[in-house]
Amino acid sequence: MLASGWVTTGPEAGRFEQEVARYIGAAHAVGVSSCTAALELALRALRLPPGGTVLIPAVTFCGAAHAVLHAGLRPVLVDVDPRTALPSPDTVSRAARACGCPRAMLVLQYAGAPAPVAGLAAAAHLPLTHVVEDAAHALGTRVGTRPVGALSRAICFSFHATKNLPIGEGGMVTTDDSEPAERIRRTRLHGMSADAWRRHLSGGTSRYSVEEAGLKANMTDLTAAIGRAQLHHLDAWQQRRHELAARYDAALADIPGIEPLRTATEGRHAHHLYPVRVLEAYGTDRDELMDRLAEDGISTSVHFVPLHRLPYFRGLAITPPGGLPGADALYLRLLSLPLYPHLAERALDRVCGQLAKHAVPRVTPHRTPCLRTLVIGAGEAGRALARDLARARGFGLDPVGFLDDDPAKLSEGTVGDLPVLGGLDATRETVREHRIEAVVVAIPQLVPDRFRRVARAAEAEGASVRYLPSFIAALRRDVVGGDMRELDVRELIGRAEMHVVRPEARSVVAGRRVLVTGAGGSIGSELCHQVRAFGPSRLFLLDHDGSHLHRLQLELHGDALRSDDVVISDIRDRPRIDQVFRELRPEVVFHAAAHKHLPLLELHPGEGVKSNVRGTENLVRAAAEARTARFVLISTDKAADPVSVLGATKRLAELIVGEGQRDAPPGTVFTAVRFGNVLGSRGSLLSVVAEQLGAGAPVTVTHPDVTRFFMTVEEAVGLVLQAARMARGGEVFVLDMSSPVRIVDLVRKFARSVHIPDVDIRWRGRTRPARRRTPAGAPRARAWPAAGRWCRRR
Repeated sequence: MLASGWVTTGPEAGRFEQEVARYIGAAHAVGVSSCTAALELALRALRLPPGGTVLIPAVTFCGAAHAVLHAGLRPVLVDVDPRTALPSPDTVSRAARACGCPRAMLVLQYAGAPAPVAGLAAAAHLPLTHVVEDAAHALGTRVGTRPVGALSRAICFSFHATKNLPIGEGGMVTTDDSEPAERIRRTRLHGMSADAWRRHLSGGTSRYSVEEAGLKANMTDLTAAIGRAQLHHLDAWQQRRHELAARYDAALADIPGIEPLRTATEGRHAHHLYPVRVLEAYGTDRDELMDRLAEDGISTSVHFVPLHRLPYFRGLAITPPGGLPGADALYLRLLSLPLYPHLAERALDRVCGQLAKHAVPRVTPHRTPCLRTLVIGAGEAGRALARDLARARGFGLDPVGFLDDDPAKLSEGTVGDLPVLGGLDATRETVREHRIEAVVVAIPQLVPDRFRRVARAAEAEGASVRYLPSFIAALRRDVVGGDMRELDVRELIGRAEMHVVRPEARSVVAGRRVLVTGAGGSIGSELCHQVRAFGPSRLFLLDHDGSHLHRLQLELHGDALRSDDVVISDIRDRPRIDQVFRELRPEVVFHAAAHKHLPLLELHPGEGVKSNVRGTENLVRAAAEARTARFVLISTDKAADPVSVLGATKRLAELIVGEGQRDAPPGTVFTAVRFGNVLGSRGSLLSVVAEQLGAGAPVTVTHPDVTRFFMTVEEAVGLVLQAARMARGGEVFVLDMSSPVRIVDLVRKFARSVHIPDVDIRWRGRTRPARRRTPAGAPRARAWPAAGRWCRRR
């Protein structure tokens, strides 16, 4: 080849393209410089509108996401089944709903495993002409009986040094459609209508045209010549990979907790990688195992870091509401073992021997027996509940599975690490067959009649039933010593919980840059959880307490301090706040940072003014200068006819927001929301009562006639999101909380719910300074314009 004089693209590249096309049964093959270039050129060939959305697996190499972005498109992350590392029809459908109408999809044959291309395309409501396959791992893979290479519009292969055809560098696009093939031929070399080498052949011409932008991504003859020589050995190398994979399968079957990934559909695996999951039963976590194997001279890897964990893509990719729990669960356990054709059997056996050596048999420590627990509802609340119960054994409940009526969850079979055992109508049979001792209902919207049917079915088999209203999710962080009890919000505060959050609220934050101040607090952190589920492009967490931010980021992402989404700042520091807004340019701001402890503010009023008034002023001014679209102040019902420092400073903050609206640039909306006493928030009445009961101390109440308005965390957060959606500028929104509740009644009901029938209540005898016995009247859900006139908002 060198003697021919051709080094860059020439006849050798053309011959290699023909041989690859014949090998996989495609009509056309176009050689390029890399698989990343192949993906970008294939996406360009689809002629999608700029900014069009493309579904892409959350667990894939970062180069695939770069290809989408370089093609002028926007990636939409699709969650994966942790058992296969591949998207499922359910996760594809969820991602498609998140972006409205995807324009195309990248399908990855992860590790060389066959992916159900047609089924995934159907779930996305896309024709196969809008599917591009990322076959970087899949030379030699078959889906059913068909080789990967001619299933969809374009298939992109990699010839990197670690791949099944290890040329060193290079890639290939195959297709049965001549139109994208010809377009890729042009755009791989600057968009030129004729390759440089063809212009100098007999009959060629020096004239060429450029009609669109292209890349410098052509394959060289040197690369092609190596590829042609290696192609003769590919079948033998593939056979060797199958033999080694089978040897791994047999050896790992005897090592509990090391589980090879399953295949998602029928076909032939190319075994580019041999990935396993390091499960809890192994006794050693994945990262520690990698370190130990490295000390043994065994190199392993993780394919791949999920895209949403990489800071660059968090602000550019769309994440479906509810996050990517499958990818998160898989990533912490995923491990690729050595696999290549020249790996010797004795070396493979040594790998398996060391895996067996480092396993730590699980010894169950002596602890209080936990009740076998069935969780009703495998949605967001149920998953969070099961996860927390498994981690916090003090609740005394051991989750063993879910019941859910969602067909997608039933067909998927597992949610997290727990099985979905059936629908709600199978409650009685499931309780009997799985020896269930406790049933927790984690569907906040479950209608009472359905709840009663589930409860009767469970109780008929001897299981106790515990209801989980959504506000318990916040209470469990604060109620001291309280295991899961039959707490009923209607019983405690005399009304049903109002589900304020509406789907329309998604439009306020979806795809936008959102900043939450006071993010580490009870309301701020719950707001971050709700906002994240609505798919913002970035979610910035601002607080002056780094420990709170660290905890919150762990809750949201499973890791912490690996991105610039965390902002440590004091809202009283005007230059710092100006810097934050200049750099982050938030489009939506939820201002929850404040001093809220009423008695302490009476002792230190200056601090309340600095934070609640001056801090709000700094934020409002910075938001106006940054042209923030929506700014929502979280205020308090104590701002109504204030008699305390807290109420007065919050009322001043509301006036600052109103003044900010009058001076706001076009397109900027400032509004405020008033809360009552939020059940379960840090320092709230109910959490203080729980601490006193847990310590066996008397509960102190000011006076038998003292009343307060109460709301749950979900109501509070829902009100914030609804206000952000409804606001036109300058309003103060208030939630209708029905009638105020006597505190002594709430204390007694709460005590009964935790089985303390004779609670010791001590009367303080006088109302604290700056407190009323009864709160100022609370209107129905309405808005108060800056002009001071009340108006109802529908």
